[in-house]
Amino acid sequence: ADLHFTPKAARWVADEEWHPAQQGDWLADGSWRLRFPYHRDEELLMDLLRHGADVEVMAPATLRAAMQTPLQTALARYS
Repeated sequence: ADLHFTPKAARWVADEEWHPAQQGDWLADGSWRLRFPYHRDEELLMDLLRHGADVEVMAPATLRAAMQTPLQTALARYS
């Protein structure tokens, strides 16, 4: 997974261990880029959804697409 966290979430996420082989980098704007291997979209989605608008899935495309459905469903409930 290749994830991009906003500066708001970055200070918390940077201290978490998501995977033993994770690689994280601070970006110039204070955001956090996190990369690590994973096996199941469903398990990772549960962790990502708690971050809402403070995380963007950059890759893989399948995980990015899987993230859209629950976010759109939640938004529709508030529209």
